[in-house]
Amino acid sequence: MFLVPTLSFPFRLFTVICLMIVFVCTDASLVRAKSILIRVSVLKDVDHFTIAVDGRHTILDYNTGEKVGVGIRLLPATVSFNNGKIRIGDRLYDNPRLIVEPRRDATIRVNDKHFRGIMVIINTGDSLTVVNSIEIEQYIKGVLYHEVSDKWPLEAIKAQAVATRTYALYSIETFAARDFDVTNDVYSQVYGGKTAERYQTNLAVQKTKGEVLTYKGKIFPAFFHANSGGVTESAAELWNVDIAPLKGGVESIYSVNAPHYRWRRNYRLKDIQDVLNKQGVKVGLIKSIRVKEYNGSGRVRSLEVIDRENKIFQVEGKVFREALGPNVLKSNKYKVEMKGYYVDLVGYGWGHGVGMCQWGAYNMSRMKFSYKQILQFYYPGSSIELHKD
Repeated sequence: MFLVPTLSFPFRLFTVICLMIVFVCTDASLVRAKSILIRVSVLKDVDHFTIAVDGRHTILDYNTGEKVGVGIRLLPATVSFNNGKIRIGDRLYDNPRLIVEPRRDATIRVNDKHFRGIMVIINTGDSLTVVNSIEIEQYIKGVLYHEVSDKWPLEAIKAQAVATRTYALYSIETFAARDFDVTNDVYSQVYGGKTAERYQTNLAVQKTKGEVLTYKGKIFPAFFHANSGGVTESAAELWNVDIAPLKGGVESIYSVNAPHYRWRRNYRLKDIQDVLNKQGVKVGLIKSIRVKEYNGSGRVRSLEVIDRENKIFQVEGKVFREALGPNVLKSNKYKVEMKGYYVDLVGYGWGHGVGMCQWGAYNMSRMKFSYKQILQFYYPGSSIELHKD
């Protein structure tokens, strides 16, 4: 059901090490537990960054596994690239890819964040990409605080932990050919490493360890969002995903009047013209904007933008939102109110609307719903299972 990405020697070596985690039982017998690694792009296309290791560490060539450096401690050093080589502090490495592997419980600091696991530094030729390879349960601990508050009821955080784990495993399977499985931003899941760990979110990970959502025995992309605006969206409206748990149409009374349920944004038409031009929609001075079509969940599927020469431009709702910025135009569930040279967009919800509504989960947990009930409400037809390697 689940495919582990093909990895080069150092990654295979590190995987074997992780698979040999040993627990001492009461009868002194040894039980070995398998562990899965996920590759997180923590920096992408940068020309430099700062790295430090708070303990013993080894630096390896990514392709051969050859040891090219060791140290008791790595003080903050600038990492940059130079003609296919990577410079760390004063030392230049004749390797296009390096692995920085801490020993024992040492952690790596990249810029201002601490991370568990190992770091892979990739010289792409004109920039640097940094990938954190980490055990998946530790990864989830670094995600939850950025997705939900650690002050929320535990059942809501547990629901988020299962959704996060499911999405992560799906990404590992889907993007095995890339240098990384997920990014550390809103386009995957926001990830803050060890710096983002909190007691309550770590507890939610421990209490749901290994649990994932499946549909017909397969893991699926368990999308989630802040507030559904009252009804969830179909994944097929945005991506090439069409399965029962992500069909949308779930009427979430639990998100009504929660934070981000209602909003209003005012825009100058000239500003909208400018951002559309940057997206390749070469519209002139805008006279008016109107919704051409709403989809089944009440979200904007397409718009008509009319310029002062009465030319009509068809713009998809998702393209329009991306142009204005998904954190500014909070969702595609809105109405248009023209006001001369300005326009008001009056809407509901925050996010794409697919899958679990986080504020809905919060309110359900306060009403004593369990995390399993929350997940089955927002992902109808899904099952909750222990993941099998």
